[in-house]
This record gives sequence, C-alpha cells and structure tokens, in this order.
Amino acid sequence: MNIADHATRYKINSKDHQYALGVLLGKQTGRDIEIISSFDVCYDVVDNSWILNRDYLDSRLEQVSQIPASGASWSVSTSSVSDVVGWYALGSSPAPRHIGMHTQMSQVNESAVLLMFDHTNDKELSMKIYESIVDLSNNQSRTVFVEIQYTVKTTESERIGIDHAAGASVSGFSAVSDVVSSQQSAIAMLNGRAQVICDYIREVKEGKRKSNPAIMRAISSLVSSLPLAEQHKDNFDTQCSQEMVEALMIASLATLTKGILTHDEIAAKSNVIYSHSVTNKKIRSLDVLSAFSRNLPI
Repeated sequence: MNIADHATRYKINSKDHQYALGVLLGKQTGRDIEIISSFDVCYDVVDNSWILNRDYLDSRLEQVSQIPASGASWSVSTSSVSDVVGWYALGSSPAPRHIGMHTQMSQVNESAVLLMFDHTNDKELSMKIYESIVDLSNNQSRTVFVEIQYTVKTTESERIGIDHAAGASVSGFSAVSDVVSSQQSAIAMLNGRAQVICDYIREVKEGKRKSNPAIMRAISSLVSSLPLAEQHKDNFDTQCSQEMVEALMIASLATLTKGILTHDEIAAKSNVIYSHSVTNKKIRSLDVLSAFSRNLPI
C-alpha cells in the first residue's frame, strides 16, 4: 500500500521527471524474505545515474528503529522490521540504470532484492521481485536480475480497507459498507426488542401491568441463554481494550510521523533561508570592504 501511494504521488507530480524509488523493510531468514513496510528515499541524478542519499536513508532507518513494538500486528518484532531487505522502483522490468542503484543498496544489505511495480497497469497487481546474481561469460562478470516467486499475505484490517477502497472507487460504495449497514440495522432491531422486554418487566414490577406467566417464562428462557456471554466478559473486555489501545497507538504514530515530516520540512526551509542570509551578509561585507579600499589614499 505504501508503494501504491508513492506511485500515485509520483504519477500526479511527475512533472519534476523524478523516479519513485524506495526501500523495503522486513525480515530475512535464510532464503525466505518477508517484506512488511517501505518508505521512499532521496537520490540525485548524475550522468543519468541514480546516487543514493545515504544520510537521508540512515535518518529514516533511525526513526523506524525507534517505533515501539507494542501494538504492532505484524508477525515479526519491530526491531527486525527496521532491517533493509531490498528496494523498489516503478516500471515493468529492470533497466541497466537499476544495476547502479542495486549496487548501492547491496552496501546496506548484500542480498537485497528489487521489487518492480508497474503503476501503469490498472487491471491487476503488476508486481515482480528480482534477485541479483553474478554472471560469468567471456571471462567477464556482470550483474543480472533473475525473477523470483512470491506470495502476498494480508491482515484482516488491510483486506477490509482495500475492499472498501476498491469498491468505493468503482461504484461509490463497497461491500464493506453493505455489511456494516446490515449489521447496524440488526443491532438496532435487537436493541429495540431488548428495550421492549425491559419496559415490560419494569411496568410489571411497578404494578402498572399485570404479569403474564407465558411471557415471563419466555423471558426467563431467553435470559438463561445469556450467562455464556457473562462467563467470557473478562476476556471480551481485555480484547476490546487491546483493540482500542492498538487503534489509538496507530493514530498516535501517524500523528507523530506527520509531525516529524513537518518538522523536517520547516528545518530544511529554515536552513535554506539562513544560508541565503549568511551569503547576502558576506556579499555586503565584501562590497563595503571593496569600497573602503578604493577610497584609501596610496
């Protein structure tokens, strides 16, 4: 989802002729690689080649490593999520210029993989993953990319979000909206019937209504089936509290990340303004010194 978001932003702001490149985070165990998250990286273009900004990459990795592990729904710990397992780029297949960037990424992880995401394909998930091998031919070595197989695993919350977004983008509403609406109607109906029972019992107690033995037996039979829910009340409260804490933590992390990005933007702009101010002061000082030297008698 991060790569798709980066591809969308690249497609909208493609007038700057920059390519969308990023780093893949996850865990590697032997030949098995689990890609969990990603973020975009900064780079410079020199002689039609990509030069990775290592300072920016190290700064982002330091920020990722400081995210607490509690509240994460991943199958691995947060410390392993900060490991760089590869990088991604937009396109259908690798080009010769990708080899240079892959060599730089190999300095971070020597077994890094390359994920190519074709953002121009709107019909299906066009994504390929490559690993690099050294090919020896004619007594010369060269790096080539070989496509590898992969499987996509998603959590329940991600599937719900993707289904909702996909359905809403086509018809304005999704299957998730229909399910939620039907559940809301069912809960409202159940609440209304429970309220009728409560009103009946209260009126019988207050003497406003005569007790009907058949109705009271039906209510007693219904209530006798509820202790099962009462037995699991503690477990339900624990799970509900845990879900609420995880949701609040994710919201707090999103707010914190947004604040850090805003702070970085302000700091960068402040540095630019300060550098221009210092440069102008130096230029004015040189002009004054030059004018003063011209007025001195020989």
